[in-house]
Amino acid sequence: MGLRAFSLLATLVVCTCADSQAQLSSESISAAQKYSATHNGRGMIVKERGQVRFEKYYNGYSGEPLHIYSGTKSFFGVLAVIAQEERLLDLDEPAAKTLTEWQSDPRKSRITIRDLLNFTSGLESGFEEIYGRSSEDKITRAVSIPATRDRGQSFVYGPSHLNAFCEILRRKLRKKGISYDDYLKRKLIQPLGIQISRWREDNHGNPVPSAGMYMTGKTWLKFGEMINAGGTWNGRRIVKAESLSECFRGTEINPAYGLCFWLNHYAAQSNAREVDVEEDLELDPMPEDWRGACLSKGAPPELICSLGSTFQRMYLVPSMDLIVIHHGKPGHEFRDFDFLRILFADAGMPVSEPQKRKTKPIFPKLFKGLKK
Repeated sequence: MGLRAFSLLATLVVCTCADSQAQLSSESISAAQKYSATHNGRGMIVKERGQVRFEKYYNGYSGEPLHIYSGTKSFFGVLAVIAQEERLLDLDEPAAKTLTEWQSDPRKSRITIRDLLNFTSGLESGFEEIYGRSSEDKITRAVSIPATRDRGQSFVYGPSHLNAFCEILRRKLRKKGISYDDYLKRKLIQPLGIQISRWREDNHGNPVPSAGMYMTGKTWLKFGEMINAGGTWNGRRIVKAESLSECFRGTEINPAYGLCFWLNHYAAQSNAREVDVEEDLELDPMPEDWRGACLSKGAPPELICSLGSTFQRMYLVPSMDLIVIHHGKPGHEFRDFDFLRILFADAGMPVSEPQKRKTKPIFPKLFKGLKK
């Protein structure tokens, strides 16, 4: 089900409930912030119906630009559907149509661009190759990372997929004389008035598409406002709503991940299971079967999330015109399902039981090979 259908369903629920039940209460926002402050959080912004209802920074943070890590990925998910609108590519075309060196590989020849963007391509994660210390062009390097699984049979989180996608973009845009990061600037960053204070780059000056952006929470909000508005910003159409909805379609192997966004759609199913994303992605080996996964049974199924390491989050509920930015710091206390259960406690959502953490975050160590 796409974003439009979920928005309609949730809007009907909102219209039939009292406003105090349908929207966040001041008490639940305050309780969520207190949870954050005592669980390695350091900032929180709540914007609802076009108004900033809450903004607070704490634990030594004062609102300066932060590394949003994998929150960067979501920009490229939206960029991909814009590229499809412009007929630069088709999400369901074989990646090997452009990456011609893949045509003779029995697994890689079957991978589609969509597979790359929802991380079901079968490629190895590429953490060491792309985040490790080397002078290689890390976009080109991703093309040679092996596919050790058949497409669609596993969810393998890592930078390989998105770097390979950017190599496809780079080759397709070559005739136009622009780079993949220039295309991102023209189609999203500049139209939204987003200020990226800094990019992490490889030694060839390639911005890291999987985890490179630094920005403030207020800047990140602009991206969320465009999504909540169905692809418009200040009266300008950035992307069609039906195209944008492509980003919010999960897969059978992982219903909690679309095109570079985390999803809560499966929360409405009786067999849904809550996952702690940062915990599960730090297991060794990482899980590859995420069937039945959701972010929180205590949050609306419509909720979507742009998620970065060290608890950088942008939670969106389009029907509520709600955006919640959360900033964290390295540690192991914060859990999405606990935070969301508290945040939506007065919005008529069912209560889910707290779950126990098993590991400590290690993701920041994986960025040792990127420029500071």
